[in-house]
Amino acid sequence: MGGKQQERILSGAALAFVTLMVFAFRDSVEPARALKIVLVGALLIGGVVAVAIVALHLRNMPTTPTALELSRRFEEVRFMSGAEFEVLVADLFEAMGHQVLVLGGAGDQGVDIVVDPRGKRIALQCKNHSKPVNNKAVQEVYAGAKHHRCVEARVVAPAGYTRGAIELARSTDVALCDAETVRKWIKRVDILEKERASETESDTKPPSPDNTPVNETIIEARKRAVWHPHPDDPPKN
Repeated sequence: MGGKQQERILSGAALAFVTLMVFAFRDSVEPARALKIVLVGALLIGGVVAVAIVALHLRNMPTTPTALELSRRFEEVRFMSGAEFEVLVADLFEAMGHQVLVLGGAGDQGVDIVVDPRGKRIALQCKNHSKPVNNKAVQEVYAGAKHHRCVEARVVAPAGYTRGAIELARSTDVALCDAETVRKWIKRVDILEKERASETESDTKPPSPDNTPVNETIIEARKRAVWHPHPDDPPKN
């Protein structure tokens, strides 16, 4: 989408430049004045194009959602499609500072998202069903985790799980995440935001004995992980 918009901007600039050339080199215009018009016009057109492309780039840059945004989106989860719910979960883990790769679709082998906190690949299958999810989801993510070289497997389903899914998850060490789990993740994002705001505020204050350094464990937890790719991962944009 961004590439097509950029092409349209450049095409418009080219048309404007040609129009300028036709205007400048009319028979009634002196050559020196025509050249001056062309140079000034080219600079103006170039400046406008540069500003437009930068603005387009900034608009298309992904932004990390806030805890408030995530909370509001989760309130509407029952109206989301499966793909929209996957995006919500992916955004949530990115907001917690993790590397995220959304798979989804055909060939995902039962894994919708791979999360990589500090090199520890975790397979997630997202199920936004209106009823509790059965053991099929547990079977799929367990096998898919092995395929994608993940050390953990989780199912994320706000509606909860059947007794069969819970029993199978216990024997296979698959973590079952429900609506309450998602709310805890959102709360974690909120805590991280407050810590960042506190750090920013403390950086603007002069040093004092009361300003204690931020816990190193918290800093380490927020560092984005180094991605450990798998041959079957799609290319990251």
